[in-house]
Amino acid sequence: MTAERDDALARVWEQFAEHECRGYSPLYERICRGVARDPDLLALTALGPPAARQPNLLLAAAHFLLLSGVEHPLAEVYAGRSTADPVPGFRDLCLSHRDAVLALLASRYTQTNECGRSSAIVPSLAWVAARLGASLALIDVGASAGLNLLCDRYRIDYGNAGATGPPDSPVRIECRVLGGQPPIAAPRLATRIGLDRAPVDLHDEDSARWLLACVWPDTGRLERTESAIALARKVSPRVVRGDAVRDIGPLLDAIPDGVTPCVVTTWMFAYLPADQRVAFVAELTRAAGRRPLAWISAEGPGVVDALDADDPPRHDVTTPSVLAAMVFDHARIATTLLGWVHPHGRWIDWRA
Repeated sequence: MTAERDDALARVWEQFAEHECRGYSPLYERICRGVARDPDLLALTALGPPAARQPNLLLAAAHFLLLSGVEHPLAEVYAGRSTADPVPGFRDLCLSHRDAVLALLASRYTQTNECGRSSAIVPSLAWVAARLGASLALIDVGASAGLNLLCDRYRIDYGNAGATGPPDSPVRIECRVLGGQPPIAAPRLATRIGLDRAPVDLHDEDSARWLLACVWPDTGRLERTESAIALARKVSPRVVRGDAVRDIGPLLDAIPDGVTPCVVTTWMFAYLPADQRVAFVAELTRAAGRRPLAWISAEGPGVVDALDADDPPRHDVTTPSVLAAMVFDHARIATTLLGWVHPHGRWIDWRA
């Protein structure tokens, strides 16, 4: 590996530690800063495909090995039962299971089916329902295992702003309201369907384990995700295999009359190339010739061209994400900044 590539990869890991982990996941912050200074681990990631050079994938690969039953002292650190420095353990696990790690880097991609994001989706759906009609069809594009299709079945606590969802739900989500007054009301969903290029079969233990492996162990999200998976196994939300651009049109056309389609993309749009982003919006515009529809988007700043969301808040060191709604009515598109949100749903700063 060249020195230039080594330096570039090191910067990726340092930036990930600084802007995604610091103040949120002390475990992964320490590991990421350790990887940034370790030529052997950087070389390992460089052997995978380009997508494997993003920190999330190597972190998930190591977590997957531990969840699969690999006996290693790092498991005690991940479980919170040991305060040992995780960096030497992470290094030893990855290098001593080099072939398994490389196989995962070559065959897997990051699954960001974070049910905590329902704390941003629920008030957004309530906002849409108040404007376009109370009966909604939730269409989650990039749905993965479909966990966020069950957003109205989770108990979401917004502190002093209120709570929504079944009080006895096995999935509990806490979200701080740091600004504004988001509409705290579970939407009435006439139908719900997910679209994904590779839907996760939660009844397959290996697939469910990879979904858990992508969850950061020290953030309190692992147990919540396990509960969401158990609930989804019972109710089996419908997720169909397909392409975000090619297949969104037929899904929208199949929604019954009298129901307002509401397309949701959460931290997925950034994965589409520029031309596909344009084509996706064109498909929504075409479908809106029949009836109004809405698109709820949650992405990093600058991902959705139609949004001019300057001056992001600095509630913590994590890069905030833009939450927005676009209402399509024939050729007209009205865009509203709903607010700023934590990427995993820890807080919401409502602006609508």
